[in-house]
Amino acid sequence: MSENLDLNQEAGKRPTFLSVLCILSFIAAGFSIIGGLIMGLGKGAVEAAGGTSAISSELAGMEGMTSEGAAAIETVSAVFSWPYMITSMILVIVGLIGVIKMWKLQKQGFYIYAGTAVAGIILPLVFGIPFGVMGTVITITFIAMYGANLKAMK
Repeated sequence: MSENLDLNQEAGKRPTFLSVLCILSFIAAGFSIIGGLIMGLGKGAVEAAGGTSAISSELAGMEGMTSEGAAAIETVSAVFSWPYMITSMILVIVGLIGVIKMWKLQKQGFYIYAGTAVAGIILPLVFGIPFGVMGTVITITFIAMYGANLKAMK
C-alpha cells in the first residue's frame, strides 16, 4: 500500500483512497445541501401555517402528550430554527470547499474540512440538540482517514 502511495505521489496523482474519501464526502455534502433546501422549504411552509410555536402549542395540548413528547417537539423546533439551518449549511459549504481542495491535493483543504467537521459536532450542542454519538464517530473517522492522506498533499 505504501509503495502504491509513493508511486502515485511521485507522478503527482491522487491516491485512490483519497479519491474514494472525497467522492463519499461530495455525496454527503450533496445530500446535506438538498436536505437543507428541503428543510428551508418546510420551515417556510410551517411559518405560513402559523409557525412552530402555534403547532407546538396545539400538539402540547393533545391528550396523552408526555414530557418526552414535549421535549422531542422542542428538539425539532431547535433543528428547524433559521440560525441552526443557516449555520449548518455554511459549515457544509465550507467543508465542501475543503474537500475540493483535498481533491486538488492541497493540504489546506484538510484543515478547512477538519475545522468545519469539529464545528459540526459542536453546533448541535450550542443549539441544545442532543449529542449524536454515531455522527461524531463517523466524522472523527473521516478526519483520521483524511489525515492519513496528508503526506500525498502539498
